[in-house]
Amino acid sequence: MKSYLNLKEEVWDKNICSGCGACVAVCPVDNIYFKEESPIKFLCDECACIIVPVENEEHPMSAEFCKVTLYDVSCGACYDACPKIKDSSDPPVDVGIGKIIKMLKAKSGINLKNFQNGGVVTALLANAFEEGLIDGALVMMEDNWTLEPEPYLATSKEEVIKSSGSKYNWNVPILRALKEAVIDKKLRKIAVVGTPCVMDAIYKIMKSDNDLLKPFRDSIRLKIGLFCFETYDYDKMIKILKESNIEPWKVKKMEIEKGKLIVKLINGDTVEYNLKNVEHAMRMGCKSCWDFTGITSDISIGNVGTPVGYSTVLIRTKWGEGFIDRAHKNGYIEFEEGVNLKPIEKLVELKRKRK
Repeated sequence: MKSYLNLKEEVWDKNICSGCGACVAVCPVDNIYFKEESPIKFLCDECACIIVPVENEEHPMSAEFCKVTLYDVSCGACYDACPKIKDSSDPPVDVGIGKIIKMLKAKSGINLKNFQNGGVVTALLANAFEEGLIDGALVMMEDNWTLEPEPYLATSKEEVIKSSGSKYNWNVPILRALKEAVIDKKLRKIAVVGTPCVMDAIYKIMKSDNDLLKPFRDSIRLKIGLFCFETYDYDKMIKILKESNIEPWKVKKMEIEKGKLIVKLINGDTVEYNLKNVEHAMRMGCKSCWDFTGITSDISIGNVGTPVGYSTVLIRTKWGEGFIDRAHKNGYIEFEEGVNLKPIEKLVELKRKRK
């Protein structure tokens, strides 16, 4: 019988945790948490030591009341939902760019105040809310002043538009909000937007036969994967920016291009960092990830392979194609052919070799 101890041994202790938050969401007794949410911040009565999370840990921690270890009750939800636990049914490392049924060069057909690379994700979700195709969307919100990210559960077209422009360069346990969506708010038509590790966690949940994961399986309707080469720890990256005299509120956009981290400022200036020079800010879990495009998603979206102002859209399932076609029919997105696969394939291979 698997428990968080198996997860700790096979993932946490090896520093390969992706930080997606799936284990936090699916734990039925709230035994798992990230350090920022620690319920354990007090003085021990017996020895007066301060019990707080270890500052340099990137993985979640346990509050030590796992029902498997304490009462021998069957669970294993956290283990079964973890994208870093691999088995023979998972996509192979050499699958490349993955299955694609259609490639599009796309952009938003509606006016958005802030958007990243064409605004396709926001427009797609906005249409889905408008038509009642979804009742919730897990996205990322970002404080425009501090750039600090937070997982966000949008439950309306207006709320998802409010999240437009968030930068997914930061690591944030976005699936942490899945419990709020499924268990607390009883939503049953949820879209999830995230990096490849997030898509892999949803993939693990969807294919699992663990009864404790059934409410989550039954509630996820759409998976939108975002191209991702690596994500950065917020505190470490902010320190790097400040060493360059860049305050977070001056940053307009961050993206990885041609082996460099490109930071575009609101005044029009651009600052470039060689990826090797910011490698220490990368999450440890990213170093063991080989997927660039999010091959287990319904739709993959990114800014490689199309001109500025557009997004590359890789449709992987008929389900995903339906969402795209309806958004296009309603004028929420515009698309045409014209994706250049070569730069995408180059980054796919580069990331695969890194593993």
